[in-house]
Amino acid sequence: MGDYTDKIKPTDYGVHTYLENLIKRNYQIPTFQRKVVWDRNQVKGLWDSIYKFYPLGSILIWKTDIKLQNHRSIGGHIIAEEDNRTEFQYILDGQQRTTSLLTSLYGGKIECKGNFDPTLYSDLTVEDEDEVDNDSYKKRFLFWDEIDDRGGTFKPNMGKMKRYREGLIIKLQDIRQNFGRIERKLQEGAYSDYDHPIRARLRQIRDVLDNYRISFIELKAIQVSQVCQIFERINQAGQPLSIFDIVVAKTFRTETEDKPEFYLREIIENFRKDTEGNYKDRLE
Repeated sequence: MGDYTDKIKPTDYGVHTYLENLIKRNYQIPTFQRKVVWDRNQVKGLWDSIYKFYPLGSILIWKTDIKLQNHRSIGGHIIAEEDNRTEFQYILDGQQRTTSLLTSLYGGKIECKGNFDPTLYSDLTVEDEDEVDNDSYKKRFLFWDEIDDRGGTFKPNMGKMKRYREGLIIKLQDIRQNFGRIERKLQEGAYSDYDHPIRARLRQIRDVLDNYRISFIELKAIQVSQVCQIFERINQAGQPLSIFDIVVAKTFRTETEDKPEFYLREIIENFRKDTEGNYKDRLE
């Protein structure tokens, strides 16, 4: 049984610990991971689960000494690994959740969303609902385009902008970094009572951010062929990962002064385009 000791290792990390390690480039996302399909209500639903202390499902990490081609950034944040690493941690499942969490707290850029700001805010005036199924989270968690009244010219947002200026709508990251300032503004305003629901809700969100832990499953001593099978079985989209995907990622080479870039997928695609006959259809 000794060979199996740490082959599959369940663990957990705090939200901030995980994201800080991501920004420190301690995790990579291999290029065979599909593009993130970002949806604002899914992001809000994710944070609603955290707010209610519901489980999110495990993030699957592959620890290996194999260097693969990986995405240089996630949500606009550079996460490409350092060249001197001897072990790499690849996110096999959890890219969507990771992107949502990272951009909600640290901002960034969402692909195909232009200048949209993905930073998330919380409206402290939204009360908790008794029903299990409700849409209150869509009002509790807001993006800037749902708050900004564009200098008073966009009436639907004027009420939320007023609450923002009063310190009732706050940036999630500020709850951790500037909690004292936020609480002082409420205390000096209309919410001097420590037990007021607004201030109690603020403390609740702070406690959630400080104490919520994300589950991880870390894989070690896993072969490339096994990674393909694992990825296919846990991939909710049902899209299989082929050995070719791994070979492309493993053989990728960035351009250097003395060597050109090597990207096998591009070479094969160009060959298929330039080749006459049915042979190119067999290169699947």
